[in-house]
Amino acid sequence: MKNIYIDTCVLPRARLEAGRVYRDRFGSSLGFELLPMFDLPDFEANLEKNLDLFGGGPLLFHEPVWGVEHSAPKGSPAYEEGMYHILLTKKYADILHPASMVYHLSNCPVSLDTKKQMLKTTLENLDEMRDLFPDVKILVENTGIRADGTLLLDQAEFTILCLSRGLPVLIDIGHANANGWNIRKLIMDLRELIGGFHLHNNDGMHDLHCRLRDGTVDYRELIPLMNEYTPDVPFIIEYTRPDNYVDPLFRDIEYLCELSGR
Repeated sequence: MKNIYIDTCVLPRARLEAGRVYRDRFGSSLGFELLPMFDLPDFEANLEKNLDLFGGGPLLFHEPVWGVEHSAPKGSPAYEEGMYHILLTKKYADILHPASMVYHLSNCPVSLDTKKQMLKTTLENLDEMRDLFPDVKILVENTGIRADGTLLLDQAEFTILCLSRGLPVLIDIGHANANGWNIRKLIMDLRELIGGFHLHNNDGMHDLHCRLRDGTVDYRELIPLMNEYTPDVPFIIEYTRPDNYVDPLFRDIEYLCELSGR
């Protein structure tokens, strides 16, 4: 197994020790993407108890989602709250040394009146994140869902931004599918910048984070393309439903290995 990861959002909240069953099953070559949840009062203590798990194999970070809004201007309450979570994340990045970390341009509703300033602010905050995490590759994710009103950039805008600035990216296949993007073109256009993929499925409209075979994304067709254009890029299974834990995820990891030959 090589370059296959699971995001810790699939685990029961603040029970990171539950991830040990996957290392027991697949060995130390299976990677984790650690999603910090410092909004939970017992998360940090639980992380401290499981540092050996995350230091024992390939590791990526997903920056905190809850409490972090990078489109919030410096000095605002939302910015200060976000920095609290980011500085805690840095504490553990300095201990665990992840290879990369995902960055969300924004997580909140967008309007035509706010879009330009939100983008300007989040790019300024991206520069600050790079300074805070000099030894971690920061990957900009295609976040936001059109149906929810949270989509900051459409496919063309996202592609132009990343190419013009040379931004390393993580392509979230589920988000791209929910927004009606041309995933094949997205991969081909950004292939030199892609540093990871989030893999999950949905109905083509909502961000459901369903299993690989449960939705309108055809991974049997898509994985060979991803292998061709980005052969050494991490595949990260990113589920958020408790009923996908343990046996269903075992089967989906095995299915991904089968499709990818990894």
